[in-house]
Amino acid sequence: MSDKEIVESVTFGNHQPASEYVKTDTGQLVTPEFLAFIQHALSGKLTESQQTDELEPLVRELAEELTVIHLPEWHDPSGRKRAEPTVTTIKQATRVAEYLVKRGVRKHSELEELRWVATPGGPPGAFDIGMHITKDENGQWPAPDPEKFYDLDDIEVQQTDDGMWCATHPRGLAFEGATKTEAYAGVVDQLRQRIEQAREAR
Repeated sequence: MSDKEIVESVTFGNHQPASEYVKTDTGQLVTPEFLAFIQHALSGKLTESQQTDELEPLVRELAEELTVIHLPEWHDPSGRKRAEPTVTTIKQATRVAEYLVKRGVRKHSELEELRWVATPGGPPGAFDIGMHITKDENGQWPAPDPEKFYDLDDIEVQQTDDGMWCATHPRGLAFEGATKTEAYAGVVDQLRQRIEQAREAR
């Protein structure tokens, strides 16, 4: 077999050229298609077999609300906290929305008392704790300062099994360093960058 050589290289008609790679926040190289796939998977939208563009407006609006539900901190009537903020998903949101619309359920924005807003520059919907806001004294929905999402007090630093220090923030940030101070400072720098980027985008 060693006396054989490649005479000609053939490219088949269904050959797709390699996509350009993009770098994620954590430095991984992935294709834009893969990134979009992961974002849809994390938000629970891959289970939706029907394109939302084909849905009736009332069904589409309700389905978008049901796909990923961000529940606020929960208290009992005495004021005692029963649960932390929670994210839950409904895998058949479109089907449920169609059923509820037929049952007469509608969204009335004028009755809305609480609204969830995404973390600026944060992770995809199903992993974003975001923030719930209420109307201001003028009856308008305020745009929260990005710094409210990225509180320094939420940073946690722990030593790993290999002796390194890892600082994490619930908004999807992490930094590993040789010392506790280095790890903490790394996440603080990431928080500063996120806040600056969010303010520039407003």
